[in-house]
Amino acid sequence: MLRLKNKSFASQIMFTVSAILLIPILVMTYDIFFSGAKDEMLLKTKEERLGTMVNATVQSLTEVLDRSNLEYNSLLSKKDINTIANAFDIIAKPLSDGNPGVRLGLYIPETNDLFVYGFLHQYRPQTPEEIKAREYRILDEASSGLVAVNATKEPLSRIAGSQGNQAFEYLMPVMQQGKLIAIAWADEQVHPVFAQSRQFSLITRYMTLLGLIFGLGTALYVIHNLAAEVQVIKNGILSMQEDSEKRLPAMPGEIGEVVQAINNMADNLKEKERLEEELRRSERLVALGRLVTGVAHELRNPLAIVKATVQVMEGEFKTQQGLREYTKVICEQVDRGNLVIKELLDFGRPCKPIVSPTELNHLLESVLIFTFPMLRQNKIELEKKFEPNLPLVNIDMDRMKQVFVNLIINAIQAMEGGGKLIIESIVKEETIEVIFTDSGTGIEPNDLSRVFDPFYTTRDDGAGLGLSISYQIIHMHMGRIWVLETSAEGTTMAVSIPKSNLLTI
Repeated sequence: MLRLKNKSFASQIMFTVSAILLIPILVMTYDIFFSGAKDEMLLKTKEERLGTMVNATVQSLTEVLDRSNLEYNSLLSKKDINTIANAFDIIAKPLSDGNPGVRLGLYIPETNDLFVYGFLHQYRPQTPEEIKAREYRILDEASSGLVAVNATKEPLSRIAGSQGNQAFEYLMPVMQQGKLIAIAWADEQVHPVFAQSRQFSLITRYMTLLGLIFGLGTALYVIHNLAAEVQVIKNGILSMQEDSEKRLPAMPGEIGEVVQAINNMADNLKEKERLEEELRRSERLVALGRLVTGVAHELRNPLAIVKATVQVMEGEFKTQQGLREYTKVICEQVDRGNLVIKELLDFGRPCKPIVSPTELNHLLESVLIFTFPMLRQNKIELEKKFEPNLPLVNIDMDRMKQVFVNLIINAIQAMEGGGKLIIESIVKEETIEVIFTDSGTGIEPNDLSRVFDPFYTTRDDGAGLGLSISYQIIHMHMGRIWVLETSAEGTTMAVSIPKSNLLTI
């Protein structure tokens, strides 16, 4: 049993089917070698008995013919036929009387004369017309055997007759000087039980053979299908190892339930990996936020001192020619540094969102009012696909605006030289989604897992905090932000807010 478990699935099925088919094979083997041998033995005994009677009849007829003056090169005369008939009556009577149920017959092919002695069944006395009709019937029943012996000049034994009325025949030619004079035969009724048993055995053999063929064909078909389905599952699992997005195709029956269980397990594993990744990202963001907050505080004070010093210099040395030009540059860079520090503080120490009922389509329209000039300046076509009558949702409007602005700016930066931006709002079963699709250069596959990491950017002048801050804001709203699709033809970003934030109005 342990060895069988270690075999392949197809081998286990083949072993099981072989074990099942072993029973009909044994039945057929028994029927062929034992039941068939028993029938042959009974027929052999009957053949020997009838053969002895026919052989004795032929020998006696041959002796009579040897003593007669028949001319074998000419047709038999009436006298010759009477001589043969009389001799047959003398020989057949004691044999028939001593073997009830055995019928002896003599047929002369040259004159088509038939002589019969004895009955297969016990009959009443018959009229001459009935006797003549009986002879014609007997001749018709034995005709095929008589023709065969006439053609081969060899003895013949066979079972003749219809189902339920069969008889065993033994036929032998009567030869004289190389010429066939007559054909003698003896036949005996085959017991109906034997005939039925023989017929049943024949039917059983054919049915068993058909059962074996059908069983083998069915087994091969089932094994082929199972092996093919197992191969599909195997290849599917291997492909899932390379690409976690792939799933096994649906299948019927119990195999389909296994496939569904594998797909569900893959979905659960993927969801678990996503949650683990979000947990790791949150832990990194918390640790990084503490560091960034401390650094931002340390940087803010020196910048404030620099800006105050520059302002003093502008008041005390305002008559100094050219000084204003340098102090302006210093102030611009100090303001830029303060802006970065503000972003760092927003990232490292986000405050609790102040939520209010908001219609997302209106919020998007307000964002597009001050971002549209930037879109037009960069030759970007805008297409809006807002679903009407969106339900209100509790969000922090200012922070959600910051998310949408970041996504629009990222799309603009990805479409250098112009392009198209599509913004959609969709109500789904459990969420409201806002989708941004650009026709830019896309995101490299190796960079997908890092787009929401702090300070990750592909631009030289970027701080790499936009998507990280957006991720934090959406996370505060118990929502989700992700890269829905990306390729060389563009990128699709999606933001979803769960229905738990929806208001009923």
